[in-house]
Amino acid sequence: MFEIRFFVPAEVLAGELSQRTASAREYLASFDALRPRILKVATAAYTATRSSTIILGLEHFR
Repeated sequence: MFEIRFFVPAEVLAGELSQRTASAREYLASFDALRPRILKVATAAYTATRSSTIILGLEHFR
C-alpha cells in the first residue's frame, strides 16, 4: 500500500469567496461541494503523472 498526497490550494476552493475574509468553515463547505469534481480531477492528474505528491491548481479545473 502506498500514499498519494493531493493538495488543493485555497484559490481553488475560494471560487466566489473573498480569500481575505473567508472563514475555515466556508473553505470546508467549498471543499465538500467540490469533492466529486476534486476526485475526478485528482484521478486524471494521477493518471497523467503517477507522482506521489500532486498539487491541483486552477489549471486542472478548467
